[in-house]
Amino acid sequence: MGSKLFPLLLIPGFVLCGLLVRVHNGQVDEVRAQFTADEMLAAKESIALSLMGQLQFTAHSLVWMKTLEYLHNGVALRLPTEAEEARGFHAHDAEDVAAGLEHKCGVPVALNAEMDWRGPVGQLHRTIAPYMVMHSHSDPVELIPWYQLTLKLNPNLERLYTLGAFFMADFAEEPRKAVQLLEAGVETNPWTFEIRAALGRHLFDYHQQLGIPAPQAYEQAAEVLREAVANAKAEQARLKDNHSGLDDYQNQLMQESYLFLAKSLTELGQYEEALAVCDEGFQTTGHNLLRVQKRVTTKRMEKERTPSAEE
Repeated sequence: MGSKLFPLLLIPGFVLCGLLVRVHNGQVDEVRAQFTADEMLAAKESIALSLMGQLQFTAHSLVWMKTLEYLHNGVALRLPTEAEEARGFHAHDAEDVAAGLEHKCGVPVALNAEMDWRGPVGQLHRTIAPYMVMHSHSDPVELIPWYQLTLKLNPNLERLYTLGAFFMADFAEEPRKAVQLLEAGVETNPWTFEIRAALGRHLFDYHQQLGIPAPQAYEQAAEVLREAVANAKAEQARLKDNHSGLDDYQNQLMQESYLFLAKSLTELGQYEEALAVCDEGFQTTGHNLLRVQKRVTTKRMEKERTPSAEE
């Protein structure tokens, strides 16, 4: 008897579900009525773009982790556990890397024999996973393809443009490719000061290899670096409003923006502007090389303005 009545007891539940669905559909229709079809489509696209953005972030994060493995000769690192820290193994700042590649050096996923307390288990682990006896870094040229792949996944990673260009020009000796990468970075990230700072310095330093006449290269560098300085000051002010500041690498690029702008203006004979840049740059960044450059610019200016003995 109870089994026959059980289906009847479900009827009120079905009725309640039906009522809830009708109420829900009514609310959805009411919301839809408040927006145009274009607005609803834009909302759907924003959701899709949000999901794509999350996927993009995850993908480039995984590739970035892979670049760190390549930097450490294929060895994956991790933060030490509490037990390992008690044994004296701590994460520390990397010291023998180029500016911008600063990172915490943890312990290898597969510990070396000196660090490992697991006995046969650790020995087995080392037969299947890379490990390092002494912490070292690989040739940065190997990172360039990984940076290029990461930038295809996320073209807004400013730091990878500057690092990639640095390795291309200084290690791979391909300054032309470096400049092309930086120009693409500026086009994709028009607000940037970091990429412009690197681009201005590359134009100044490598104009002969690039086949650009010196006066033209200095003009191009000065134009780019003026924008870099302006954007750097705006970024610094924005961060200050948020009770933050530029990181060490950004500070270095800001210093170089002032310095190579002053150098470019000096080579162009625009001494007054070069001196003003040196003064503003030193006041803003405290970079001592700007004081050195001011002396160089002053001597050049005085030499040109002082008549020779023959005259």
